[in-house]
Amino acid sequence: MDKTKKQAEKLFGLSVEEYEKISELLGREPDSFELGIFSAMWSEHCSYKSSKVYLKTLPTEGGKVMIGPGENAGVVDFGEGDVLVFKMESHNHPSFIEPFQGSATGVGGIMRDIFTMGARPVANLNSLRFGSFSHPRTPYYLSEVVKGIGFYGNCMGVPTVGGEVVFDECYNDNILVNAFTIGIAKKDGIFLSSKCEVGNIVVYVGSATGMDGIHGATMASEEFDLKKNKKRSTVQVGDPFTEKLLLEACLEAMEKKLIVSIQDMGAAGLTSSSFEMADKSGKGMLIDLDAIPLRTAGMTPVEMMLSESQERMLIACEKEKFPELKAVFDKWGLNCVKAGEVIKEKVIKFYYKSKIYKTLDVDVIVNGPEYKRPLKKPQYLNKIKPVKINNYKIPENLNALAVKIITHPNIASKRTVFTQYDYSIGTATVVPPGFSAAVLRINGAGGGRNKSKKGDKGFLLNAGGNSRYTYLDPFTGGALAVTECARNITACGGYPAAITDCLNFASPEDPEIMWQFAYAVEGIKSAAVKLNTPVISGNVSFYNETAKKDGDKTYVSKIYPTPVIGMLGFIDDAGSAVTPYFKDEGDEIYLLGSIKGGLGGSLYMELAYGDFRQKPADLDLDYEVRLQNCLRSLINKGFLKSAADISEGGIFTALAESAITNPEKTLGFDVNCDIKAHKLRIDEFLFSEFEQAFIITTVQKPDGRRKSETAAILKKYGIKSEKIGSVEKGAMKINGIINLKSGKIKEGYYSAI
Repeated sequence: MDKTKKQAEKLFGLSVEEYEKISELLGREPDSFELGIFSAMWSEHCSYKSSKVYLKTLPTEGGKVMIGPGENAGVVDFGEGDVLVFKMESHNHPSFIEPFQGSATGVGGIMRDIFTMGARPVANLNSLRFGSFSHPRTPYYLSEVVKGIGFYGNCMGVPTVGGEVVFDECYNDNILVNAFTIGIAKKDGIFLSSKCEVGNIVVYVGSATGMDGIHGATMASEEFDLKKNKKRSTVQVGDPFTEKLLLEACLEAMEKKLIVSIQDMGAAGLTSSSFEMADKSGKGMLIDLDAIPLRTAGMTPVEMMLSESQERMLIACEKEKFPELKAVFDKWGLNCVKAGEVIKEKVIKFYYKSKIYKTLDVDVIVNGPEYKRPLKKPQYLNKIKPVKINNYKIPENLNALAVKIITHPNIASKRTVFTQYDYSIGTATVVPPGFSAAVLRINGAGGGRNKSKKGDKGFLLNAGGNSRYTYLDPFTGGALAVTECARNITACGGYPAAITDCLNFASPEDPEIMWQFAYAVEGIKSAAVKLNTPVISGNVSFYNETAKKDGDKTYVSKIYPTPVIGMLGFIDDAGSAVTPYFKDEGDEIYLLGSIKGGLGGSLYMELAYGDFRQKPADLDLDYEVRLQNCLRSLINKGFLKSAADISEGGIFTALAESAITNPEKTLGFDVNCDIKAHKLRIDEFLFSEFEQAFIITTVQKPDGRRKSETAAILKKYGIKSEKIGSVEKGAMKINGIINLKSGKIKEGYYSAI
């Protein structure tokens, strides 16, 4: 390999084959400017070259979807002239290198994707994955990431209303920060990046361009090595106060109809924004690099193009409207300069130092490689078998084990995290973080009517996934990520509507990783089709792995496959949303659905026997649809006082959390279930996870009408319901085996993190 090819691979992340393909397309070897452009646009982060063959199989239409994948964010119809715009994206590599700025700019970047579409951001969520809770670096990463998220969101005045925090040793060397934002707009007020017209002025607005974030997209498309700290210059630096000004200026310009097309300068900065706008519009551009506002003197053309300095946009506007557009941005104290023009020929001509510098074909740059990489079933899966529970002796002290589970960092309250975010600003948050799903009502932010026939129309948000289950069975893990989000929304009384995803995996060049990816996507597809939740936006993050040294040997530390789903649901009356916690002594507790006693992959198996590597229980997606429809019908009838799904930690955890998370009082329960009738051992009943069942409560001694209507609903959907106990005061009792004091459990649950 000659020196130039080696340099392309080392500095720009291009393979030898890609370098040779670029040379063939250009008819010569590329120079450093061209290498920079190609490396950004052909990176995994921008081109999805290893994943798009699978992403194309996902359902993207149906229901209330107005705009699916391909724009800055997906759009769904919210009724009465309003639309909701949402998306989730990863900022993993930057957050591992520089956790405060990485997480902060991740939040800033996803919010720009939303208001670029013409929507005002109204809520944020996040999915955070850190290393083992006992790892010495975990407190630092947790603290800095949470600070970064809170800093940017709080300064922008956008509440962070939910999400998840997970600890696992597989993330010791690669933390994950996935950020979600949703906004509201008028149906006729959506702006796209694909509407450029010949003769439009190309306008640069926002902050000046600096040296931060250069090669950021390329860095996010490669594994870390032993010198990761030298990558700090690739991490962007955020300024939420400038972004707030940019938000208001963009929305004002949109309202005044001064913008034809708009694109955020996110990954790959001016490169991606210019080439993507041109490509989607079927046009070309003239770009004057001399006009770009710089905060670092002497930047080279390739540095200007690849900088990922934050809080910047590229806009196309009509020539005669530019003075009015500039007046808007001047008012908000932001740069607004003519940077070029839209042309008919589908090329971008760059000018530098007052003369033509480079001409690049848009199609050549944008239509990068598409790989169907080799797949190989991972060898470790040959050892993953269903649990033969009778080979394991039941622990003598199940009370002690139950306490370990409820106070485990992955189950215990994340209140110390959520309280660092402003989750109530805007007074739209009905159900705050820490429960099944966030519930928000609309206070007229979109300008449409905010009343349905039943009350305040609202929406629900949830984000999550289970990497261990995906590691043990990629198909089931992918499907479970979708169904678990849907369960949380349904348990509130909502209707799952659409999803966005963040697919976090190790290197796609490893056939075993691509096998995991392919089957996880298939699982997501299967569940999304059954639940009628189209995938309308998303992100793939590969290369979440780090080369490490152990003596003289080097090995690669890889994350578990981690597909994360962000889901939107609707609710007719936000004020009537059901919460998961028990309400009053004497309320009757029921088990709605079926339990299989599947302990494979469970926290119980890890804590009791030191290993979780067993096959998870299969999902019956047809049954899942009937179960969720049944639960929603019961809620809509007003029959239920609480509803909670059975997830990590099993039925015991669902009951315990329901007893101790009531914000006004601490309750308990007395449960007696005929587990022999279910053909289960006591530990299977207590701790089997992600069962297709819910814990629900009703009033004590419901009247005859309620009983008959409930029976009719259960019969309609073919779902069983079994009374298992009642809400009590102060103690948690199950089958005479579990007997714990609620106050003590509550103290441990809220103080574990």
